[in-house]
Amino acid sequence: MKTGRNDPCPCGSGKKYKYCCLSAVAESVESPYELTWRRVRRALDDFEMAATLLAFVNETYGPLAVHEAWEEFLVWPDDDLPPLAQDSPHIGLFMSWLFHAWAPDPHETLVENTALHDRVPTQVFLELHRGRVDSLLCRYLEACLATPLSFHEILSCEPGLGFTARDVFTGKELEVMERGASQTLQPHDIVFGQLVPIDGIVMLESCSPFELTPDCKLPILDLRDAIRKQVRRISANELDDYDIELRELYLSMTNRFLKARLPQLQNTDGEALVPQRVIFEIDSAERAFEALKHLARGESKADLESTIERDPEGKMRRAEIPWLKRANAKRKNRQNTVLGFIRIEGKHLTCEVNSVKRARKIRALIESALGKHARCRATEIQSIERLLSEAQSGASHSSPVADESAALMARPEVQEHLKAMLAAHYEDWEKEKLPALGNQTPLEAVQTPGGRERVEALLVDIERRSAGLPVPPDPATFRRLRERLGLARPEPRQRDSRD
Repeated sequence: MKTGRNDPCPCGSGKKYKYCCLSAVAESVESPYELTWRRVRRALDDFEMAATLLAFVNETYGPLAVHEAWEEFLVWPDDDLPPLAQDSPHIGLFMSWLFHAWAPDPHETLVENTALHDRVPTQVFLELHRGRVDSLLCRYLEACLATPLSFHEILSCEPGLGFTARDVFTGKELEVMERGASQTLQPHDIVFGQLVPIDGIVMLESCSPFELTPDCKLPILDLRDAIRKQVRRISANELDDYDIELRELYLSMTNRFLKARLPQLQNTDGEALVPQRVIFEIDSAERAFEALKHLARGESKADLESTIERDPEGKMRRAEIPWLKRANAKRKNRQNTVLGFIRIEGKHLTCEVNSVKRARKIRALIESALGKHARCRATEIQSIERLLSEAQSGASHSSPVADESAALMARPEVQEHLKAMLAAHYEDWEKEKLPALGNQTPLEAVQTPGGRERVEALLVDIERRSAGLPVPPDPATFRRLRERLGLARPEPRQRDSRD
């Protein structure tokens, strides 16, 4: 009979099985690599590396050292220095860099002890405490000292187990054992981090707060080309010399995401887009409808009356009136412009508009038309971000226009037409001069190994983004494009299971 986790342990210790021999039984079926990973992980957890080394830096280098390092990590920003906080997206990378790479600059540091100038904290810690620290942990810390931060392209991924990555600069491929990050990564993603080899396995010491998309590989290749002009073969030692340039590139890429804001959106009259809802209490739905229906310029009487819903006694229960005007300031070919949408429900009237100016104008029009029979109760400003989020999640109410568009997009002939348009767009893509390729065409760029890498990165990014379109292009479109370029679709890499 199988022993349950909460049963008494068969060894007779008197403890529950889960607190006694269960862990030993589990370890006995693990591979040597899994056992090594578990031992390293346990050693790091017992040591509480981040807390221990941070306390060591504060005590040995002084309380100002961490803030000095933070400014250097961010490459001495010209604007206000962001505060060092636990919720900073860079905190994980910064801590690893502080411990294993940073060293006080003798010419600029606030660290008073000159014996610590140009000395990395982890190195100093090992010199002072090696005899009192687990030997496995010492080997791991030494490996951290020898491993610089770098950009790695994901080649394959096994969620919950690990991933295979290639250093974009050195070309070295690594089988990384990692439980968490492997859940979200996918081939061709780029991560900036420290992948540390130790006793036959590779640990993820730290990495960027989110994966970078394949197109981000292009500026990385630009930096790699610049380094190769100075050193023929890039190794870990050479990367150490370009630590600032690597961090600058990482920060510029992540700031695009972290500081991304919606563009300044405008309505058709050129006014700032600020969705608003003007709410009135009214005496009569019938009176409000008759007084405001003239705002639907160009709408037929039949169309307007088709929106009316009445109760069993024939009284108006609800109705809708589009607020329209003739012509359009930006698009002269339009016959009218929708300025807002009025909804009448019982004793309530709501008008939705998309600018401050329109909100003021519709309020004045309603108050003028209804006088004492309408009382404005509120003007609500709606968040564009929230509206977009609701639209993406499907939480917002559909409109007749949206429903009609969805129905149109669902028609097979429409989908085929859109696919044909996309296919035509990419039919000559390989012959276009692209700034991302230094104004070369993809056909010209693939003639060199570096150019092939760039074209491959662009293609993967295009394929990934196209897959998210309402009507994705036919996969044959990109298959033919790859054939013309001599670039076969990369087969998914199989991770070494290391059984």
